Amino acid sequence: MRVLLTQHAASAHLYLMVPIAWALKSAGHDVVIAGQPDIVDGIRRTGLTGVSVGVLSDVAARLAALPPGQHIYGSGHDLTEERAEVLTYPYVRDCLAAWASPLAFDLITDQSMYDDLVEFCRAWRPDLVIWDSITFPGPVAARACGAAHVRTTFGRDHWARMRDLFLTLRGDRDEDPVADWLTAKLGRYGCGYDEDLVLGQATVDTMPRWARFPLAMDHTYLPARYIPHNGPAVVPDWLIPVADRRRVCFTLGVSGAEMWAGQGSIALTDLFDAVADLDVEVIATVSPDRLPPGVKAPDNVRLVDFVPLNSLLPSCAAIVHHGGTGTTCTALAHGVPQLIVPAQLYDERGIALALAGQGAAVVVEPGDLTGDTLRKGLISLLDGPSYAAAATRLQRDAADTPSPADLVSDLENLVAARRER
Repeated sequence: MRVLLTQHAASAHLYLMVPIAWALKSAGHDVVIAGQPDIVDGIRRTGLTGVSVGVLSDVAARLAALPPGQHIYGSGHDLTEERAEVLTYPYVRDCLAAWASPLAFDLITDQSMYDDLVEFCRAWRPDLVIWDSITFPGPVAARACGAAHVRTTFGRDHWARMRDLFLTLRGDRDEDPVADWLTAKLGRYGCGYDEDLVLGQATVDTMPRWARFPLAMDHTYLPARYIPHNGPAVVPDWLIPVADRRRVCFTLGVSGAEMWAGQGSIALTDLFDAVADLDVEVIATVSPDRLPPGVKAPDNVRLVDFVPLNSLLPSCAAIVHHGGTGTTCTALAHGVPQLIVPAQLYDERGIALALAGQGAAVVVEPGDLTGDTLRKGLISLLDGPSYAAAATRLQRDAADTPSPADLVSDLENLVAARRER
């Protein structure tokens, strides 16, 4: 069958889809990945076929130029809100409406991506479209060409949780901002709205089972093991020898650089203050030219512009990071205890607290961050055997999840079932 995968111009979202794409390709299916021009070179470097759709996203520059009230991160509409007292019907309705608008989804993927993706799908005729959960040109194009479609999660599935809560709270009210938004998109191509366009005909979920929200609605989740993919890389020579002391990884991931021009949740000076006198080797995925003027890295800190986490983490006793999905799940795959200072891009704090609840992480809130609090948290993580034990347990749980190769038959069956209708 022909399979199209699509995501907006963010490497972290692309990297989550690559193992699924290769599993389908290895099973003999014809696979294409569609994305905005910003991400096409990244698609090419996966070894898979890419197609450019829409105009340049340039989302980091556009976010930086907008006043806070003109994008979702400054709007006060938090899709990850979980406090029961806040989740009233008006809040949930308005939150969904804000995301399905120029504040969020239309900022990430504009009309040009919808038009180009629909045109490509109507010409290429995929049997299945797999779409990133915030890339709605995917389901619209699938409907326009008659393909089956599923979405993939990025982090915990707050969009489904909020949608489920909205449908539960709405009662007999005749309003639905998400349906209205999608109906307008679909009408441009002569198509009508169905509820499966909101969450897909199924959802491929690469998050751990303990991170999944229970839903009142009937929706199919297809669990798939998270397979780390860090993009093209070569293992550096210095990483091959066995480390002579405990090694700690420090990273702020790729999304901070792409979305917020390198701003992260942890200042390098705090990191240096925390580890300078510890008997550890710190590998910090930070380019040396990002050091503040007059600041020198301690002797036990190695600054590297890039090293594949999948190669680095097996040698690490701990990782310090911002709470991004790819980083968190790669550390889980290797059974590495985590110290997380949550960023404020999406659900970093929520997943950090959930992981801490599993016993495998220490969380330092950004407002409490100093060199001293970071140091104390790292010592607790390194010297507390319970964290390593919990991380190992979660690693085993992850290994028991079906692999992307196992997922292929589920996707084939979904497409076959749709054809029979």
